[in-house]
Amino acid sequence: MVLEFPTSRNGWKLDAVGLLAVIGETTTEKCAAPMTASYLCLLPRLIPAPQALIRPNRRESLARAPASIVGVHTGMVQGQLPYIANQIHPIADISPYDVRVLQIRHNPSMHLPTNTPDDESRAMGNPVRRTTNLERVKSFVVPPRPQPLMKTKSMAPHNIISVLSTFLTLGLLIWAIVIGDGAATIAIVLLSCATTLFCAAALWSPPSRVSTREISVRVPPGDVVIRTGYGAFLVIKCDERVARELYFGTEEVVQVITRGFGSCVGVGTVVFMVAVIMMGNCSWTMQAALAVTYLLLNAVYWFAALLPSKTHWEFPRYQCEDITPEDVKNQDKVLYDADSGWPSFTRSLWKAILETKSVAWVRKGGAAPNIPAWNQWLDLAESNAQIGNRNWPFMEEKKRLVG
Repeated sequence: MVLEFPTSRNGWKLDAVGLLAVIGETTTEKCAAPMTASYLCLLPRLIPAPQALIRPNRRESLARAPASIVGVHTGMVQGQLPYIANQIHPIADISPYDVRVLQIRHNPSMHLPTNTPDDESRAMGNPVRRTTNLERVKSFVVPPRPQPLMKTKSMAPHNIISVLSTFLTLGLLIWAIVIGDGAATIAIVLLSCATTLFCAAALWSPPSRVSTREISVRVPPGDVVIRTGYGAFLVIKCDERVARELYFGTEEVVQVITRGFGSCVGVGTVVFMVAVIMMGNCSWTMQAALAVTYLLLNAVYWFAALLPSKTHWEFPRYQCEDITPEDVKNQDKVLYDADSGWPSFTRSLWKAILETKSVAWVRKGGAAPNIPAWNQWLDLAESNAQIGNRNWPFMEEKKRLVG
């Protein structure tokens, strides 16, 4: 039996090309947050599945990831990891049973100069820069500007895609006008307008915080432990101010369009439906061109959705450094020189306790069963962690006490 295909251009039917405009909703939805955080998203252009940007109401908060977050010193508990913190250190990149230690602190450039040396400068004997009278007057006369917790990079992938797709859309529009295809011309214009309307309704700005005036003000430690659902631990060394901003504080979203949200969504929806109808009445040539364009755009946006968050965002307010000790690394791998060679939750839990030197967060966050045997093991783990006994046979003690 021989397979037969159309042999002429008129034999191919592209009436369903309008469906390509609504395919790719999952990819567009994943790209929505970084894309609509830049004003370049307002450029009129074709994007796959623009209806993914439609929201029934205004964006009030950012998407959070499921994780157990416990303050080591404060005892505060959070059941979800805020969006911004998850962009700084994506928990999806952490392997099961892995343990990492990060130090997050405010960028010194966000603070105003101070006369008082900190403890490290005093101990090292470093010279301390004194505040001039002009700086002192400016710090009180001119109010400090709020700084965003994060912002999009100028050369972020979505910014580049927005500009390039605008030129691609312009090329299609010129082509449709040259060949005299009125339906294609109207369809491209309406689709581009729908994109602008949907992006205007979704345009948002990351939350901002006012810079502190004195970097020398003593802030209590606010270390945080993040436990993922697959047994990995992320120990964050930070002060209480950073912990409040990233993990336990509010993460409000500033909606740029304060009025006309419903109008943008409603008009954009009607315009989009009319555009899809017009696409079905385009000439064969323009239907083929639009089909190839949407296939290309879907591939590009799919690739952009796979890129790590550091390619989209920058965090000028914070400094993040990996300070994981050598004997804590690679807990997700087989270690033949360890008490327990195979990766396990107990081994990862002990390494996290060793870095925090406390088990209060373990009990508060429910990381271990609340039974006498486990409580005794936790007490032994805490005492050995506080004296720095990194060779404590944690697995043998667990087998002896718990079984």
